[in-house]
Amino acid sequence: MRRAILLTAALMVTGCATAPASFPTEVTRYRADEVGRGTIALMPDEGIDNGPEYQVYALAVGDALTKQGYTLVPDGSKSVYVAMIGFHTEARPVRERSPFSIGLGGGTWSGNRDGGGVGLGGGVSFPIGRGRDREDALSMLSVKINQRQGDLGVWEGRAQSRAIGVVGNAVADKLAPKLATALFTGFPGESGRTIEVK
Repeated sequence: MRRAILLTAALMVTGCATAPASFPTEVTRYRADEVGRGTIALMPDEGIDNGPEYQVYALAVGDALTKQGYTLVPDGSKSVYVAMIGFHTEARPVRERSPFSIGLGGGTWSGNRDGGGVGLGGGVSFPIGRGRDREDALSMLSVKINQRQGDLGVWEGRAQSRAIGVVGNAVADKLAPKLATALFTGFPGESGRTIEVK
């Protein structure tokens, strides 16, 4: 029986995805046994400036709380609950892979003189050229719901996610609604459990 081996190499230029269209949001929540509803006022958490960026997050959180049955009242008004809003954003430099790659295809053939045999194929690819740099944003939103009387903690949660190639003031506009929606999905949620919301 004669064994023949055939090896071929092919050059292929292909485009490849360098990043997902969007990242999931990681959410962790802690709750008391009873999480009631009622009037609620929004205010910045300790160390958070009541500026334009805060207003974007507060708008998103207020919308999410309203959908959960709370009634928003202006800060300073009497309310059953107070929601303390915090957020943090940092830039993450990312090196994208080159959109082009070389593929090397190989195959083997084993058989006999009668023409019977089995063909096996395989291949590998590796990028060519230099990838480009981009800057992503990693953003975190936190909300603490306290009873106004006695400042008793009722619920607390945080959510974080990334935005691709977004920097500066655009980060809050893009991520605040996504983070707030994820944070209050399935509210009040299971205490102490971290979930991913896509």
